[in-house]
Amino acid sequence: MNLSNIQINRLLTLLGALRDEVITPEEFDEFHNLLKDYPQAREFYIDYVYLCTDLCNLQAAIRHTPALASPLSCGTQGPEDSGAPLTLEFLQVLGDYEKNAEAVEVPPVELPVLQSPRPAGAVKNKPQVSKLSLFALLTSLAALLMILLYPLVFPPPLSGVASISDTLGAAWSSREPLEKGTRLAAGADPVQLIKGLVKIHTDNGVHLVIEAPAEFRFVNSDELSMTYGRVFVNIRQAPNGFSVQTQKSKIIDMGTQFGVYTDMRGDVELHVFEGKTVLIAGLSNKTKQVLDVVAGQAKRFGESGTEVQSIRLSEQFFARDIQSQNNLVWRKEKQIDLADIVGGGNGLGSGQKGAGLNPSNRPADSPGEMRDRRSSNAYNKVPSNPYIDGVFVPNGVSPQIVSSAGHLFRECPLTSGYFFADILHSPAAQLKKNNSVKTVSLQLGTVDYSDPETTFLCLHANSGITFDLDVLRSRLQTPIRRFTAQAGLLDFVPAHLKAGYAECWILVDGQARFHTVLDAGQSEDVEIELSDTDRFLTLIATDGGSRDLQMDRNAIGYDWCIFGQPKLILE
Repeated sequence: MNLSNIQINRLLTLLGALRDEVITPEEFDEFHNLLKDYPQAREFYIDYVYLCTDLCNLQAAIRHTPALASPLSCGTQGPEDSGAPLTLEFLQVLGDYEKNAEAVEVPPVELPVLQSPRPAGAVKNKPQVSKLSLFALLTSLAALLMILLYPLVFPPPLSGVASISDTLGAAWSSREPLEKGTRLAAGADPVQLIKGLVKIHTDNGVHLVIEAPAEFRFVNSDELSMTYGRVFVNIRQAPNGFSVQTQKSKIIDMGTQFGVYTDMRGDVELHVFEGKTVLIAGLSNKTKQVLDVVAGQAKRFGESGTEVQSIRLSEQFFARDIQSQNNLVWRKEKQIDLADIVGGGNGLGSGQKGAGLNPSNRPADSPGEMRDRRSSNAYNKVPSNPYIDGVFVPNGVSPQIVSSAGHLFRECPLTSGYFFADILHSPAAQLKKNNSVKTVSLQLGTVDYSDPETTFLCLHANSGITFDLDVLRSRLQTPIRRFTAQAGLLDFVPAHLKAGYAECWILVDGQARFHTVLDAGQSEDVEIELSDTDRFLTLIATDGGSRDLQMDRNAIGYDWCIFGQPKLILE
């Protein structure tokens, strides 16, 4: 069986580590297994040893030839050397040189002459030692010592293989914290993450999220060594695969998503979310097991002796992504709360209830102010929140733009152009305080929105808000499949007044996907399928045209439209 190109490059990496005396015990076991399993690997190893020996001798003989002096390092490194092992291309160049190079004259070696036994009583002559041989021996010993001591006296420079792209609440054991943009080098000492999370991108396109407590280091650009801790690995964009090495195992992957957890004893859990991995459990020959672990499977090793156990896959055990800007830690949750996003959160519960956005974007208004105000129907961008594209006050007088891409709400009804409140995240306390005319109920159907466990998006007529689904998809790295909510009109109308009504609309890229006319206390459940090409989701509340001819502003009276528990359902 022949080695693949990937295995050949890996063998050369291990040979380089062996040559430079930096090979770890786990790498040495891997190297030993390659030699045991592949005759071709043994041939490579023998050729490599002979080649390194010949190169050292050749370097001593041709120091007068500058064109050849720089690559013949014999384990040493100059300013231009990256510290990588010999490559296949370099070996080819050396082979071509060997074929075409001029012969090097080597001093002849005299063979000993067999002599007949000396007669009894003959005088024994002292052996003659060649000065040239003695000089050659001393020179060889000096060269050997130089080869062994040079890496210790002049250690090779460390090469960066990855960068920290984000941190969230991170604290490090080192005096100098590792911050966004810090380069991480292969072969460096392990670093300890005491608390928080860190996101790392390697130069080869691997995405890693490591959660404290953790100790780790990069062995090379395609391998991470975890002493302990939790790491999520996404190598969809990496062409060469990636490996995670622990105290008792090694996981080799070729283009998928998986998570590894290892405790301080070295016990390990492997959870595979996409694709296939190879688990090498127990890095010694006596206990080693090699098995494929595919998507949907999870394994534990080390807790009960030497056997690999199947365990339940945990989708949310590993942080898949972090965003310090929005305080986001995403663990593959299945839904995103749009009300939480309006409250300044990340959709996972970090938003502030009662907070929101002014649909007219008027800086003169106080936050959370509730009073009748009139506005144009201009579309207002919201640069402070990447998930929200914009807000507006629909009036139906002129074409209503509902996205930054210029989508139009062509069915927009004629409205008074007034609005009463900001677009708010679950303002239960504010509503009870400002509606003391009657006993306020936040009940719609079987759901009580005064319960702290529930959320709702309050859009008092007339107001609208548009969310950018593409931004959510790119940051969460997962498809969005549908939108669900309970559209309703809270019953805040005083007993002596006639109940009004309002309209709720849901648009996708300007096209109406849902529309209902509601009386006070009524509600309807909503479920809208979303495709990967759907970008803008717009929620709108309008006054339903219930105008008072004497005072147009009364058209919005008690039009407390809400979208209860507004969720984006993820794949």
